[in-house]
Amino acid sequence: MTLVITDNIVKDRGAYLPLAKAFAEDGKTEKGCHEMMVYADPEKEDRVVFVSKWDSKEDFLAHVGGPAFTKHIPGMGPYYVSGTDTFLELV
Repeated sequence: MTLVITDNIVKDRGAYLPLAKAFAEDGKTEKGCHEMMVYADPEKEDRVVFVSKWDSKEDFLAHVGGPAFTKHIPGMGPYYVSGTDTFLELV
């Protein structure tokens, strides 16, 4: 099991969050995804974090080129500033 923490900096979080939630809902249907949640930092208006659980890192990487990305990332792109992915393996 792989936990992925995607820590993003965004502009206009109010506009970004509905798009992020729709992306997470569609992402949950992709192969190997058990859960994808969106969190907003109450102290940093520009921070949004995705937390997702996957069968493997490879499943997450396939998701990056999959249907949810193709459908949602173009709309989310104008609000995206930067981000990092952290991969943790269940032991």
